[in-house]
Amino acid sequence: MKNTQLIKGRIADSAEDPGNCGVRLYKVSINLGDLPYFEERTEAVAQFHSTKLRNVNYHRDHIVDRFPLLFCLTRVPDSLEMNLFLEHRYRGRFLPPKRGGRRNLLGGVTLETLYSIANSLRGFLAWLVKVKTDWREIYAAPDSEKAKAWLPPYRYRMALIERISNNEISRDTANLYLSHIRQFYEWALTTRRIERVPFKYKFIAIKKHRQDGDFDLLFSGALNEKALLIQTSDLVIPKRYRSKQEAHSAALTPFNATELRWMLNTHYMRLSSRRLWAELAYACGLRAKEIATLAENIVVNPTLSGKAIFEVKVLGKFNKERKIVVPLRLMESLWQFKNSPDRLHRAGLWDLTNGTYLARPLFLNRSGRAINSASITNVTSYVAKELKHSDITFNRSFHDLRATFATALAKFMLEKQMPLGFIQYRLMALMGHANFSTTQKYINFARTITFEHQMEGWVEQVFGGLRSSFEDSAHYEQAAL
Repeated sequence: MKNTQLIKGRIADSAEDPGNCGVRLYKVSINLGDLPYFEERTEAVAQFHSTKLRNVNYHRDHIVDRFPLLFCLTRVPDSLEMNLFLEHRYRGRFLPPKRGGRRNLLGGVTLETLYSIANSLRGFLAWLVKVKTDWREIYAAPDSEKAKAWLPPYRYRMALIERISNNEISRDTANLYLSHIRQFYEWALTTRRIERVPFKYKFIAIKKHRQDGDFDLLFSGALNEKALLIQTSDLVIPKRYRSKQEAHSAALTPFNATELRWMLNTHYMRLSSRRLWAELAYACGLRAKEIATLAENIVVNPTLSGKAIFEVKVLGKFNKERKIVVPLRLMESLWQFKNSPDRLHRAGLWDLTNGTYLARPLFLNRSGRAINSASITNVTSYVAKELKHSDITFNRSFHDLRATFATALAKFMLEKQMPLGFIQYRLMALMGHANFSTTQKYINFARTITFEHQMEGWVEQVFGGLRSSFEDSAHYEQAAL
């Protein structure tokens, strides 16, 4: 299979599915060009066993490296259907990214998003093989709950709930799988492969403040509220199902000064890129995925500006853009890293593959590709393994660094006696929270803790430069009310 030609591409690598049901996920080099045509020349006809195959050419080539494709020997038609769905998502022919969202050059979702979708479909296809079920099994009128429970998506939902109960996956991960499966069924309906979808839609009303100004979000009264109708489906994991790990992680667990010192002093964290990942999390509140997709053009030469802090735009969860603040010391470190010989070499490799027209990510791997967010998330696991040799128990996740930022900044602003409304607004904006209740948890937690002397020094070092800027903003907003 290693040299098999697939739409002018080759199989690059594969991964077995967890269920060992013969479903593989390949990453191939594929041509998604425009206006295909068959080669008529005799030498362009390939022999495959007793069948002659003509090569396909394109008037304009578009080579995509490491494009995800599914294959299952016992479910070839299903594999092809799912692969066509992946192609349509990449081309933007179905559910193109919303305005402002990350896109590829063809207008569809990025490869990173496509990998996630392919992984969800791989699990679903493996389950279909295991239980010997056809995904098109849709009853004429599955109106009753009992009838609906026997439909493939809902049976698969029960399998996912069992995995949640066994602490194999989180509820959020399971809902992501179901979301991608729902999109596949919607695509099948749109392309007339099925006559109806096996799930029901419903509308939920979300109260939303009028946003005539930023602070209306917090200070406008109930009369200014209006309901925003959001369409959703009933193909979700109910909130009552949650793994033990999720229940544990629901509690806020920021780092203390000792734990930060342990982590940053390990041999593993000596690499400049890894230290910067940690700093971007605990000094700016960035998620691992946001760090992985950070563009290099956000880094500027700090000596030319004279600023104490730098406002930077990042694209966060759900393709939502927000502004973060980068302290001067961190911007200096980022500038040095960006212009380091090793980083410049990797940037050159990126340009060879993608050209100079595509914005380079700040963090690249040795092959010149954008790093995977899992590489960032796994940092704390490697730190824990190293510290274990010193008989130190380190039970921290990378996301706890983000919690450290939120808690420390909330405590910092509370101690500077800034207005509560400003603290709520500012923290929610910097963290990119979708729900105000999430932000309030950090503020409530910050009120209950007392920083040790070492932590106080660290907080002042990280956030000291923000004080005058925040205080000016707080006074301005108070005066405007």
